[in-house]
Amino acid sequence: MKIQTENDIRGEFYNPIMDKFNKKTHFKWILSHLFAHKKLVFSFLLFSTMSALIAAIIPVLTGNVVNAILEKENWEIIKKTALIILFLTIISGIVRFFSGLIIEIVSQRLEKDIRDEYYASMLSKSMTFHDEVKAGDVMARATFDTRMVNFIANPILSLLYSALVNTSFSIVTMIVISPYWNYMPVLLLIPLVIAFPIYITAKRYFKKVGPISMEIQESFSNLSSYLQEKLLGIIVVKSFAKENYEREAFNQKNNLLSDQIIIRGKLRSKYYPALIIGIGVGLSIIWGSLLIQWGLFNIGELITYSLLVGNLTFPIWVLSWTLVFIQMSFAGADRIVSILNKETIVPESPDAIDLEIKGDVEFKNVSFSYDNEVKVLKDISFKIPAGKRCAIVGPAGCGKTTIMKLLTRLYDVSEGEILIDGINIKDLSFKTLRKNIGVIEQDIVLFSASIRENISYGKPEATEEEIIEAAKMAQAHEFIMKFDKQYDTIIGERGTTLSGGQKQRIAIARMLLSNPQILVFDDASSAVDSETEDQINRAINRVLANRTSFTITHRLSVIRNSDIIIVLKNGEIKAIGSHEQLLKSSVDYWRVFARFSEIRKMMPKAMQHEHKLGD
Repeated sequence: MKIQTENDIRGEFYNPIMDKFNKKTHFKWILSHLFAHKKLVFSFLLFSTMSALIAAIIPVLTGNVVNAILEKENWEIIKKTALIILFLTIISGIVRFFSGLIIEIVSQRLEKDIRDEYYASMLSKSMTFHDEVKAGDVMARATFDTRMVNFIANPILSLLYSALVNTSFSIVTMIVISPYWNYMPVLLLIPLVIAFPIYITAKRYFKKVGPISMEIQESFSNLSSYLQEKLLGIIVVKSFAKENYEREAFNQKNNLLSDQIIIRGKLRSKYYPALIIGIGVGLSIIWGSLLIQWGLFNIGELITYSLLVGNLTFPIWVLSWTLVFIQMSFAGADRIVSILNKETIVPESPDAIDLEIKGDVEFKNVSFSYDNEVKVLKDISFKIPAGKRCAIVGPAGCGKTTIMKLLTRLYDVSEGEILIDGINIKDLSFKTLRKNIGVIEQDIVLFSASIRENISYGKPEATEEEIIEAAKMAQAHEFIMKFDKQYDTIIGERGTTLSGGQKQRIAIARMLLSNPQILVFDDASSAVDSETEDQINRAINRVLANRTSFTITHRLSVIRNSDIIIVLKNGEIKAIGSHEQLLKSSVDYWRVFARFSEIRKMMPKAMQHEHKLGD
């Protein structure tokens, strides 16, 4: 199936930010999100700059105080200078507080924006995308990887900018305070000596830690996917007594993740910033002492120089942290952008039509394949007038459910077209299409919320009376009222606290509340007992009047009451007609009911012979 891109036609949940991904790296994508909060970012830069400026001034004042004490100058000047240092220290603390607060706000908003965008993108993807990805992997990217991208603001931006301005102000201060301009290369000798091993070790570390960071995040996703899959299938695990096997399998994946994190820790431990800092401070004191001996420094200037060199060693400490976070953030951003860039959106036409539909449905020469190779449906054509009941029957895998997914545009046809009231469904808005087509699938999906919230999911503004009326029409009101909290009863994830029949009827109530004109029932009562099936069928029969309906089922009682029956086999229509017509003309239809003895007795002899010889 050809997937159309956003550049062709805008999708249902189209997000303008998605345009930024085209021909952009994940780094640019991060920056686009970061500077969406430019006022906060610039405020942080201002406060951080003020903090660095104060950090450069205090060593100068400290050196002046020491010189003044040694030279026994006016104690009033010494006390005033000391008070200024105290005042600047307090101001520095306040400035750092606001700087840290602002960058934390930026980082949290960055994470929120990315998570919102990611979720919107997941909603916009076609079913092709969701069929291919693992839910656990999608969740890991929405949580763990998004959290990693958060580090771009805090601590990466915070530490790197602080390191930059601290280094700049320290060097400028060295230049300003030195009366010996010709000796500046001598004063900067220690910082330059320190800078070279920093560059070499940082380059090697950055190169090695990148791949392992990506592996760690891939392993985390695999672990999340595995955990989710096994917990959802816990009944199978317990039924086959595979607890020990699954525990061992999980331990292996968990151990792999742990080993990878340890490897990254070992790499970081080999990057020896603390040693370089210690050596740098020690060398600065020795070098400063020599400068005093040569008459270039006094004691106060030595102290100022040593403190400023200490400020220059700050970037080394910063690199020891930020290199890890940078790789983790870029790895997370790469994983998020890679999935956002998967262009599998089922598009909505920019000129899409909103209208009230009657319910005429026509398939014209429709073919479809999931992988552009094997056709699941082949040249399907039929027309169902508004208000008629249509049953679709055939063996497993013949394409029954696919027809309904094409009707609701969960997928788009590979060839041909689907019309509703004579209009191609590609020209209808998603709002019109989804509002007017209600689907009840075999695998009912309910949310971990109250019964009221589940019923009103498609119409949140529904009144209490409307919700109750929908529940009554679906034959659900009676059992709901037996719960202690009635409509406020919280059901478990996917409705696990309800029986199969109860879930079916709540799903029917949810569909009825949105009042669709076309109804689709995909084996809606296949997994329930006969009594529950009767209740569900009564609920369904009450709402079919004046609505077009499609039912995928093998239930004879449902099929024989349908106005039109479509018989599918190997993706092709073998016969169309009423129950009585097909009994007289279709061997494939007979095969659907071969297990019913009362039907077999009605089979013409010629067809009985053909049935016995059938493939």
